[in-house]
Amino acid sequence: MPDEDDLQLLNELISEWENEIVEFKEASGNFSTDEIGRYFSALSNEANLRGAASAWLVFGVKDKMHQIVGTP
Repeated sequence: MPDEDDLQLLNELISEWENEIVEFKEASGNFSTDEIGRYFSALSNEANLRGAASAWLVFGVKDKMHQIVGTP
């Protein structure tokens, strides 16, 4: 069960559109480890270029509607 800080962070991320350091994936099917690795690599590279402390790949959120749907 997520704590209040995790839920607050998730709500903050969802309140904004995706960008170079935030990516939402519904994850209704399986993701290959190669595909996940490419996302991590791209997000971390972009965070580094921007001087950001972190980047986010959030599973269980519809990227167009910003609706939390969970993961299977």
